[in-house]
Amino acid sequence: QNILTDSFEKLQKLKTNDLMRKFSVKFEGEDGVDAGGLTKEWFTLIIQELFNPNYNLFKQMKSNSFQPSISSYLNGPQHLQYFNFAGKMIALALIEEQCVNAHLTTSFYRQILHQKPKLKDLEDYKVKLYDSLQWMLENDVDSLELPFAIDVKEFGEQKTVELIENGENILVTNENKREYISLYAQYYLQNSIKKQIDAFCSGFDEIIPPEEIKIFSASELDLLICGIPTIDIDDLKKNTVYELPYNENHPVMLLFFEVISKWDNESLAKFLQFLTGSSQVPIGGFKTFKYRGKPIKIMSGGNKERLPVAHTCFNLLALPGYDNGDDMNNKLIRAIQEREFAII
Repeated sequence: QNILTDSFEKLQKLKTNDLMRKFSVKFEGEDGVDAGGLTKEWFTLIIQELFNPNYNLFKQMKSNSFQPSISSYLNGPQHLQYFNFAGKMIALALIEEQCVNAHLTTSFYRQILHQKPKLKDLEDYKVKLYDSLQWMLENDVDSLELPFAIDVKEFGEQKTVELIENGENILVTNENKREYISLYAQYYLQNSIKKQIDAFCSGFDEIIPPEEIKIFSASELDLLICGIPTIDIDDLKKNTVYELPYNENHPVMLLFFEVISKWDNESLAKFLQFLTGSSQVPIGGFKTFKYRGKPIKIMSGGNKERLPVAHTCFNLLALPGYDNGDDMNNKLIRAIQEREFAII
């Protein structure tokens, strides 16, 4: 129930070398020795809580990606320390090859890479705002009589933010509109949340120095951190290994892949979460699990009345030999919904 605050209190004060060491996770009141599965579940839950809207650390944009919340200070004086902690956790997840199930905005990725945001990044924030600024670039603005200031609403109260000194008394013209547009975008993507971004990047840089990732673009960093969003059944089939009596041509395996090939990507992501502890495919595809020494593996799951069981620490699915597609489909869905992890 207190996984975020407990983890923050235990880990935030550790030195970098200690954070980089292997550690094991134990959940109070639960049995189980951590052979990797509990750590996977812990990473998943920590990331989930960091982006939980109730904590108001990150705000989800219309694009479904996240950036720091301008009002995170409502969490109290520790809110910047939590951003520092979030940076460390996401960097550690990247090192531990744990996919993060939360995409960040393009401008946020650029700033993690110590690059400047671009006007187009505003599309992630608010499409209508981007469109209106784009319109200004291409049209006459002299007649608009806009000041170099923004009216923003915070908790129902209106306030004016000057983009330059004495901005309320300086009008936007065709000659200076590029500066206005640049400063406008910069306010929303950078300046208004600068303290939060700086704290996050400080934590991230402590684990992964900027020079080690500077070769990547924002979209490449998203793939590295979050994995591949679309799940390719053919790639899964090609890189799955089996324990006898199953093999790739076994009737139960043919039935299994026939069933899940009809699922949408959301259902497949839930299945992958059930099986591996992460809903995203690593950037190299399913063969990456093989390179890590823990390929996706399917073994017999015993009695046909039983539900499938996932051993997340080994990426292993214990699948009973169901006779028909309906039974296979229903039992798989039930198992995923009940999250029958067998964490060893």
